[in-house]
Amino acid sequence: MRLATSAYLPANQIFLTMPEAHSLSSAETLPTSSTTVSQLDLNSLLETSKILNASDELEFILSHIIRTVMGKFLLTRACVITESYQDNLEKVYRVALARGLRDLPKDFFDLDEFAKQFHLTLFPIISPKREIGYLGLGEKPSKAPFSDAEHKFIESLASLAATAIENAYTFAELRQQSRMLDQSVQKLRTLLELAKEYNVAMSRTEILRLMLRSISGQMFIKSCAAYLWQGESLVAEACQGFETAPASPQELQQLFASLQPVKLTAQTYPELYAADVRLAIPMRVNEQPIGLLLTSARYSETPFSESDIDFMALAAAQAANALEQRRLFEETLKKQAIEKELQVAREIQSALLPRYLPVIGGYDIAAINLPTFQVGGDYYDAMMLDDEHLFIAIADVTGKGMPAALLMANLQASIKAYLLSYQPATFDLSRFVGKINTIMYENTPEDKFVTFFCGILNCRTGVLESVNAGHNPPYLVRADGSLIALRKGGVILGVIPTLSPYQIERVILQSGDTLFLYTDGITEAMNAQREPFEETRLEALLIAHRSDSAQETLHAVVEAVQHFQPEGEQYDDITAVCLKAK
Repeated sequence: MRLATSAYLPANQIFLTMPEAHSLSSAETLPTSSTTVSQLDLNSLLETSKILNASDELEFILSHIIRTVMGKFLLTRACVITESYQDNLEKVYRVALARGLRDLPKDFFDLDEFAKQFHLTLFPIISPKREIGYLGLGEKPSKAPFSDAEHKFIESLASLAATAIENAYTFAELRQQSRMLDQSVQKLRTLLELAKEYNVAMSRTEILRLMLRSISGQMFIKSCAAYLWQGESLVAEACQGFETAPASPQELQQLFASLQPVKLTAQTYPELYAADVRLAIPMRVNEQPIGLLLTSARYSETPFSESDIDFMALAAAQAANALEQRRLFEETLKKQAIEKELQVAREIQSALLPRYLPVIGGYDIAAINLPTFQVGGDYYDAMMLDDEHLFIAIADVTGKGMPAALLMANLQASIKAYLLSYQPATFDLSRFVGKINTIMYENTPEDKFVTFFCGILNCRTGVLESVNAGHNPPYLVRADGSLIALRKGGVILGVIPTLSPYQIERVILQSGDTLFLYTDGITEAMNAQREPFEETRLEALLIAHRSDSAQETLHAVVEAVQHFQPEGEQYDDITAVCLKAK
């Protein structure tokens, strides 16, 4: 039966001698009443007070209280019961220490039923701050009830114990906070060390292994693994402790979608839980998930606190950032390597174009090539085949960049090879272009082709023979402003075999005439309204500048096109050759 008796009594009821009273604090006031506590009991209480106040160990205090009452009353059973509140504010009781009692429940809610079941008399333990619990005592050997004096002694003892227990609780809480502070400092130190060790020279696996070692060492985790997204699946790239990396694609996919750490249960993630996985932490970069950190429980099976999870989440975020830095560093290296290769390709391609244009008596010639990228697909040439025959050509390869540049190099090499054996008397321009077409057709992919125009000018007579293989028709602007487009020829190079001969067009350049060869980078240039430059603007420019030098005419055209386009933009490669007959 529970005995509801206050442990506090008015001070005027205390029956103590002064020396003894000075050894007790005001919170340890001893009760008395008409039934006074004997001198022997007072000595025992004073001695107990000294012992309890000398210790801050909760277990020692509880053990001493139980030993005191069991020894004094020859009891065989006693316990100390503490009380607390659950999250729902319901009061719950717990046996903090017991002697002679068996099969006690870990927690219980009905205090009277507990006392009745184990035949205990309960004495409240109340500190100045709060109700702590109860001292439960079994029956005396004589089965006689506790007398009033015995009640007073036990209540006095409980009152003395209350402050000691409260102090022990406070000390334990401070010690726990100190321990948590030490752990937090150690976690912070670990994170700082990790930040120092991560560097772009480490491989992906080295970064992940360093993260796993740090987390498992700090958290005393048995096993952990890091998964990264590769293609369409999560792959375990680093593993520690697990014999084989836990594999459950569906559950991993589900966890990967989570934005926050997830504590796994057997009900929610049965396969991974069966593989000893207890916690999943996302690895994210700029809010974008890149992988997962999976851990088992600790060796001690102590649950992870919020602070523990925050530490692991920060360590995972650090590793994710290190991986991202490494990826960006690798991309930079690749770009630098590509830039270097393109620069070499540009130098090689530039060498394929004429370094110097021929100087011809009675003629003025100029040319320009402005690729969109470092390497382009446009080609032009101008070279003397003998003392009086000038070969000129211009071509535009489909596409841009390296593929177009390689195709252009192939075209240039074929032209040079055939022209090495040039003999004016036997040379057939139509057959020459047909052979070039055959080579291009046999050595280029189906989706690649070349528009091409070439001609041979007899500088002595002014006769120009030309073949146009699908290229923008060059303009022959007469001195009087009339204009002829050179269209005659045949099919584009590389599309079909040479089934029929290319047609040759013959014109005579006279003094004041201008021959202008160009690629579609001029006529298809776009302005801000996406309108093309078109042939009409080019024709007007050529007519307006027909009296200028070749270089001046070329400069006027390029300047007009660049002014037409939005600043800093170039739609396509720009290539042109201008030949003036003086």
